[in-house]
Order: sequence, then C-alpha cells, then structure tokens
Amino acid sequence: MHYDASPSLPSPHSRIGLLHVRHLRVMTSALRAVDYRYGGGSCRTQVQALLSWCDKAYAHSASAAVRRDFRDAIAELHALAGWTAFDAGLGGSAHRHFLLALDFAQDEDLVANIRYRMGRVHLHHGGPAEALGMFRLAGIVAKSHHTNAILAANQAWCYAEMGQRVSALALLGRAHDEFARADVDGAPPWAAFFDVHDLAGMTGAIYTSLARTVDASYAKPAITALLQAVSGYRDEMARSRTFALISLSLNHLLLGDADEAAAAGVLAVAQAGDVMSARARKKLEPLHAEADRRRATTLRELITPLLVAPSHAA
Repeated sequence: MHYDASPSLPSPHSRIGLLHVRHLRVMTSALRAVDYRYGGGSCRTQVQALLSWCDKAYAHSASAAVRRDFRDAIAELHALAGWTAFDAGLGGSAHRHFLLALDFAQDEDLVANIRYRMGRVHLHHGGPAEALGMFRLAGIVAKSHHTNAILAANQAWCYAEMGQRVSALALLGRAHDEFARADVDGAPPWAAFFDVHDLAGMTGAIYTSLARTVDASYAKPAITALLQAVSGYRDEMARSRTFALISLSLNHLLLGDADEAAAAGVLAVAQAGDVMSARARKKLEPLHAEADRRRATTLRELITPLLVAPSHAA
C-alpha cells in the first residue's frame, strides 16, 4: 500500500500550527495501521519520509503549546519508526529511534509506552531480565490504568519466560485488574492496540511461556486465551493474529495433539507469508524446533520453506 508521507511544509516565514500537528498525527495513524496489517517492512520508507518532513518543519517557529504538541507528535512517529525497524529485524535502527522518541516526548504515558517498546526488543531477543528492568522503569512515569495494564502484562511475560510462575500469575492478575479499570475507548492512538483481544493474546503468550518453562499443563489455558484472541483480531491486526496462531499451534504440540497443531500451523504460515515481519519468522523457530523434536513431520515441513526463504521484511 502507498501513502503520501510528504505533506507540504509551511512557507519559510510562517509558523507551525495545530493544523500541522493534526496532519502529522493523522499520517502517523495511517502508517501505524499499515504496520499492524502488513508488518514493519511494508511502511518503513514512508515513515522515514515523514520523519524527514518533521526535521525540516521543526525549525519553524511555534507557540509554546503547539511546540509541546508537535514534540509529542514527533515522538509518536519516532516510536513507530523504532517499532517498524524492530519488526523488520533492524535492532540498531530501532534503538536509535526509541532514544530520539524519548528526547521529544512530553507526555508521561507516551514516555512509558516508548520504554515498553524498548523492553519488548529485549524480550524478543531473549533478554527477559533486561526487558523487566525497562518495563519497571516505564512504570515509574505511567499514569493511566491502560498503560499500567500493558506494563503488568509484559512484566508477567518476562517472569513466565524466566520460569517464575508465582510472579507471572500475580502480574497477569494485576494486568486484568488494571485493564478492567481502564478507559480503553479513550486510549491514545499509540496505545489503542491493547484492547480486550490483545489482552487475551498476551494472556495466551504468558501461559505459553509457562507451558514451556514450568509445566506443559499451562498449554490448556493458553489455548483458551489464544482462541479468544484469534477470533477477535480483525484483518487490521493481521500480524498479532499471526503471532497468536503460531502460539496456538505450539501449545497443541505441547499437549501432544499434532493434528490440531498442524491445523493452526497452516493458518499461521499462510498469514506469516503475507506479513513483512522478521518477528513472525523468528516466532516460527521454536514451533519448528518443537515439531522436529516431536516428529510432527507435516508441521515441520510446512514451516521449513518460510524459514529458509530470503527475508522481505526489511
């Protein structure tokens, strides 16, 4: 898909106004939607073009109130640039954009959200302890129940990855409690992804980790939560649905049900091939390894071509 990510700059002697800030946020939201649906590799060029516009526009004068809003809008865009880079497998670029986002961010919940995203990079690359530290740092400035629900769920995931069942379940419970008190409909665009379906997906991810690190019996509640997520995710959240399907397949394998694992795996592989996401490929690796270990030949052979094909995520 194509979006014109180069709005007209103000004339040299004009000021930045709220109209420019609104324009930037509308375009950032459009690109964020492309990222959710098609993966970070599908919109990185447009995001970079919009950042170039921001660099030029920021040199123009603005009132103090507009300047603050403009800084937050630029921070949102850098956070999106970092997330698309992360999804495309470009960790160094992701880190640079997240640091720039922190430099621009004025809103405390936005700062917390950026640190949450930095933590997710650590978690994805096998650093749950480092991720936990970043999520805790985010919690210092988080203000809303919605943001605290996101952070509690991700801390629970870290503990589950480390095999610490009690802490993982306690924080999962807190995440659900915070979410129940949150104004989900009033969430800012950069946090609106975390709805009831994403909470179910996170719950499934946490139980999946516990099934792998503590006891395979946790695969049962994982499957329940993941089925809820898969049925709720719309096409606009195709990448999240792909991740949930991969986890669903893995949990069926952990319970010894190769047929159900293959059925979920077929859907997961089909959708992973349509999403330009290096993360989707990486999440297929443990499923492939488990299929190999359990001699689930159909599932293993289904995944193998996607893992060895040249990546188009970047």
